[in-house]
Amino acid sequence: MRKIILLSDVIGIWMYNDRKVYKRLTDTFFEKNNIKLELVEKVDKEIFPKLAKKGREGKLTYREVIENYFKAMNCKNYKKLAKEYITFEFRNLRKYIKLYKYSKQILSLLKKSGIRIIGIRDSVYSIKEMKRILKILKIENYFDKVYTSNSLKVEKPKLFKLFKDKKTKIFLGHDDDELLGAKKYGFVTIGLKNRKADYYISSIKVLPRVIKWLTKKRSL
Repeated sequence: MRKIILLSDVIGIWMYNDRKVYKRLTDTFFEKNNIKLELVEKVDKEIFPKLAKKGREGKLTYREVIENYFKAMNCKNYKKLAKEYITFEFRNLRKYIKLYKYSKQILSLLKKSGIRIIGIRDSVYSIKEMKRILKILKIENYFDKVYTSNSLKVEKPKLFKLFKDKKTKIFLGHDDDELLGAKKYGFVTIGLKNRKADYYISSIKVLPRVIKWLTKKRSL
């Protein structure tokens, strides 16, 4: 059997962002720094999506995204606030970024079976920052490589082009665009709760069994 390479999204597959907890935490940061929540809401709606897009495309670093975020709120000390905000985020990360129930168990099973796991993510974070997140969550050792659109300066689905020459490749995703994009570049796709993929799974628990079945059915 050839070496199996599993490319996988990160957030939405192995972990999730508890947005209610995140908002509650960040609201305390804004209030502590005398920033009105009404202004935050306005900037979140009108400015931040554009900044995040530039971050995902690698046109801005994450630090620059957050600096411009506070600058849009007319904060004179926006660079200092950005530094403190990022420190605050990472210090509290385990409160709002949470692993799904079976993530560690399944990642461990995949690694033991010899599958190479490559994490890819459209993100404002650099590869170094994403690795830091995985380390905080204690799952960094399960990933052979991690890539982000910020560092590669290209988002999915074009990002898949960088992996088109790799053999025996499977992509595990959950969004329509990424699954259809992966198909376009020759990946066998597995959709977590998404039927746009070649193969559908309702739970991450069955992933090792599905990959084992695929290696036999498709002679991977």
